[in-house]
Parts: sequence; structure tokens; C-alpha cells
Amino acid sequence: MNIKQKLTWVFAAIACLPVVMVAVLVVLNLRSAAQANFLDSSGREIRQIDNGMKQFFESIRQNVEYLAKDPRIASVKGLKNYTAANAEQTPVSEADQRLQIIFDRFAETHRPPRPFHWGSTTADLPAGPTIPKWPATTPGCVPGTKPPWPPHQA
Repeated sequence: MNIKQKLTWVFAAIACLPVVMVAVLVVLNLRSAAQANFLDSSGREIRQIDNGMKQFFESIRQNVEYLAKDPRIASVKGLKNYTAANAEQTPVSEADQRLQIIFDRFAETHRPPRPFHWGSTTADLPAGPTIPKWPATTPGCVPGTKPPWPPHQA
């Protein structure tokens, strides 16, 4: 390698060195700024979701407390047992009808509708003489049956 090539390489290195150093500094600064921005925005999102969940569960707590303290519900006796063997012959009692009216009014005043569970069933009393079997079987979830959809091919 002659002196001309050596000088050319030295001048090229001297010219590129500041550019490389500035590029490294810019990348490091952008990375730390992006990380700080991500942490800040993630924290805000997490707080917003946390507040929404707190409000949701607080409204559920208030609704449960209201229903638990309602003397019209707490003092009810003699409800129809829809899981009994003689459920078809047992008529719907007046207490069942009064509770259905209370729960219908509760559902109308508490929109959007959320499922209201009453024991192992929802608050909507069945229209027929018996309650459907619970839990319901879903095709593909019963052991020994073929799923209703094609299996995922990886």
C-alpha cells in the first residue's frame, strides 16, 4: 500500500468519524426518548383501564348490595324449583312472578344489560315448566365427538 492510499484512507476515516459519532448520539437519544414516551403512555393507558375496571366492579358491588338489602327480595319464600323432578307439574308461584317483575324493572333501569346470575341460571325465569339442562353441551366440547370446524393446520 503506497502513501497515497494511506492518506486517502486516513482522510476518509477523519471525514466519516464525526458523521458516525453524530449518528450514534442521535440513535441513543431517540431510543431513550422513545422508551420514556412508551413508559409514559403505557402508564396512562394502564391507569385508564384500571379506573374503568374499578368503576365496573364498583357498579356491580352497588347493584349486589342494593338487591341484597331490598326487603322485597330478601324476604321471599317458596320459589319454584326448576330443577326438581316434578317441576313440570309445579305452577309458578306468586313470589316468582313478583320477583320477575322486580328483576325486569331492574334490567330496564340498568342499561346496558349485563347478565344477572341467580344461582346456576340467569334472572330470566324460563317460560316453560322446566329449566333447560345446565351446563349446555357445545359441539366439539363433548369428549369423543368430532369438532364442527376443520382443525387448524399449522
